Amino acid sequence: MRSALLLVSAALLVGCTDGPPSPVTATSMASSGTTVRIALVGDVMTGRGVADVLANDPDGVFAGVRHLLAAADLVGGNLESPLTTRPHVSGNENRLEADPATAVLLAEAGFDVLSLPNNHSTDAGAAGLLDTITAAGNAGIATVGGGATETAYAPHIETVDGIRIGFLAYDATGVGIPAGDEPGVAGWDEATASEAVADLRLEADVVVVSIHGGTEYLPATDPGMAEIASYLVEAGVDIVWGHGAHVVQPVTATIGDRPSVVATSLGNFLFDQSGPDRTTGYMLEVMVDTTGVVAYRVGVTEHPDRRIEFVDWLDPEGDAAWVHGSWWSLTRPATVAPTTTTSLDQFRHGDLAAAAEGDVDGDGSREVVASFRRPHRSTPFMDTHPEVQWADGQGRSAHVGVYTPDDLAEIWVAGSVLMPVATLEVCDGTLAVVHDRLDDSTPVAGGAWAWNGFGFDTALTIPGGGTPACADIDGDGRSDPVIIDRR
Repeated sequence: MRSALLLVSAALLVGCTDGPPSPVTATSMASSGTTVRIALVGDVMTGRGVADVLANDPDGVFAGVRHLLAAADLVGGNLESPLTTRPHVSGNENRLEADPATAVLLAEAGFDVLSLPNNHSTDAGAAGLLDTITAAGNAGIATVGGGATETAYAPHIETVDGIRIGFLAYDATGVGIPAGDEPGVAGWDEATASEAVADLRLEADVVVVSIHGGTEYLPATDPGMAEIASYLVEAGVDIVWGHGAHVVQPVTATIGDRPSVVATSLGNFLFDQSGPDRTTGYMLEVMVDTTGVVAYRVGVTEHPDRRIEFVDWLDPEGDAAWVHGSWWSLTRPATVAPTTTTSLDQFRHGDLAAAAEGDVDGDGSREVVASFRRPHRSTPFMDTHPEVQWADGQGRSAHVGVYTPDDLAEIWVAGSVLMPVATLEVCDGTLAVVHDRLDDSTPVAGGAWAWNGFGFDTALTIPGGGTPACADIDGDGRSDPVIIDRR
């Protein structure tokens, strides 16, 4: 797992010399179009053991994730507790009913859409389900998958920045009251879902289907849910949003012209169950445009004391892009910008490994960024860390520098780089890099560096080799660091 951003530190770049300060602005390139970020979580329950915490510390419950939910354009969760004051009428002994006022807390936390079909939605009867829909609506939160027949099976469509995102939701447990003669939840049925997805594809650019079910507490991909997910993907669903196992299961993606992301269980986002597996959840964030899924990332959350904390983002799978402060897995080939690598006939600063040319500091002019090695010169800081290998077998330390293109005059140079840069590309105000080791030229990691006006901030590296490149992943008109052909 990787943290979103690590400031340049002595552990990576030491003894940096400051060049002239430059504003952190970037040149623009042709936009690939607007993108929207959808954040989805698993089971959300505001009753029983969570109720007292919400009553006594309403701000603290979501404090650790509020910034992430606020950064997304749409946030969805599976509501596992009826929001009603009506009595519990279900034969299920788990009484999860919650104060309808907690809908306001969910809205303030950032939720936009709540999926209703699950085995607890009608624990207080059909009237309790209608209370839930009303409470959520009064708080400004849309619901999907519950109500009268025509309402329960109808999609909910959100339009953000011109991108139409459609939601459907189904219960695969068969426990709740089915929507029919009286209000209930939308039950899973292949034929019904297939027709609904086909109709929604005509109205929405992106189709998200929530599905509740599977074997509880199974950490592996649930076979039954995997079968449902496969059916939905074949039907044209972009994002399968699964929950119900109360533990996390692997998130997978299909790569291609019409990629999809599948989560059979995102675990508990907020619940009162105990045990580390049941107090851990996944936050699935998917970046989409008008043609479907662009990229996704998976974050880990924990809430052992009923207060949700963000732990980390998981390492990306396959080709990756550094966007919005972390690494994302790409679901379709990136349209990379022309290479910025350059050959330098004469480089007087050391033994050149790689060089690229572009506007790395955003000042409107071009610079050369070079990776090189030169005879090692010890510093007091290095002397305090004798356990660190500062030089290769030839007595050379690794460096990265920024230079003027005409005469290669020094603008900024890192005093030492523990993981040498084997190859690099200059993006808009950033670098995409691939690292090797001091005495081994095998690529071992990918990285991204962002100019901060006096040096670089660096993202933590991701394992494996690959090819550094630049591409506008999020459609903001600026190229982002990407690592393609990862291995």
